[in-house]
Amino acid sequence: MGIYVFEMFFVLFAGALLYSKKMSKKMFLILTFFSMALILGLRGRNVGEDTAHYIDVFERTNYISWKTLFTSGTDVVYETVWNVNRSMEVGYLILNKLVRIFTSNAQWLLIIVAFATCYLMAKFVNDNCSKVFLPTYIILCESLYMQSFNLARQTFAIAIGLQAYTVLKERGKQSIIKAIIIIFIAFLFHKSAIALLLLIPLWLIKDNRRGMKYILIGSICAPFFVTVASKIIFILLPRYGVYFENNYWEAHVGGVVLLWIIELFMILYIFRKYKNSDGKEIFITTACTAFYISLELIGLRISVFTRITLYFRAFLIFLFPYFPRYLKPKLRLEYRIGLTVLLSVFFLRYASTPTRLYYFFWQ
Repeated sequence: MGIYVFEMFFVLFAGALLYSKKMSKKMFLILTFFSMALILGLRGRNVGEDTAHYIDVFERTNYISWKTLFTSGTDVVYETVWNVNRSMEVGYLILNKLVRIFTSNAQWLLIIVAFATCYLMAKFVNDNCSKVFLPTYIILCESLYMQSFNLARQTFAIAIGLQAYTVLKERGKQSIIKAIIIIFIAFLFHKSAIALLLLIPLWLIKDNRRGMKYILIGSICAPFFVTVASKIIFILLPRYGVYFENNYWEAHVGGVVLLWIIELFMILYIFRKYKNSDGKEIFITTACTAFYISLELIGLRISVFTRITLYFRAFLIFLFPYFPRYLKPKLRLEYRIGLTVLLSVFFLRYASTPTRLYYFFWQ
């Protein structure tokens, strides 16, 4: 756990230098995300639940031909066990194959994915945030960075797909086409990235209190609707009811429920204070946070939805910094201190789990 504590204090120290103007915004992002990528890429085989699986897949790609990769569609079978095909998205397998041209050491794949993910996240913060410390600290502590030790392929897809948000800010037809292309590339690494297409209608609809009200009401009602719908489907179409009754993995709430409550309070408070002139960014951030909380609640029953939430959860890097705009000036410092402490506690909690027990690959 010591390496994670070092990482946390390193980012805090760099943030103090940034705040005191002894470090530039660009240098802060380079140092903090480089250190995150280094720790992520140099992890050992058993750090994170799926790291060993990614190494095994890398070894399997040695037996997949280029012809198979380019003729199998978006999913490619990389092995067959007991007559059951195991497949993965073609984009990720092509990346594996490209790395294998230069080395047979799977660690280089972990390093490349780690640095590519952290670079894209740093770019996302740089392109969309005037103040970069808090968004960076949220990425580190709130869960996105820690998820990278397990869901490396999906967090890479998230980092790619989020660039669509940046290009959508350019407005116009060309920006929508660019966004679709970016999301499609992310889709080739993890199919769940298709969820980010929802950003396009969010940019197109009018950002006013009325639109926000409908989004919030829909998000609040969605978990109840899914529960009722699952019961109706189970009665009328029992063949398909299994999709609502069976979970692919166990969904756990734990201490994160505290963050859900805080985030729900924030978006409701923002809605109460929201003015139509507040801007599209706050509108989309509030909407994505509402989607995230709603999907997490649905995920308690149908756990596959928890994977989709990660794309909208990423927008918390905007929610927390935006929220002080709606607070009285005298409360803003206390808010930032309290938020930093809370995020630090959650980071240490993630870091202390047995599957995050860190060691370098050469140890």
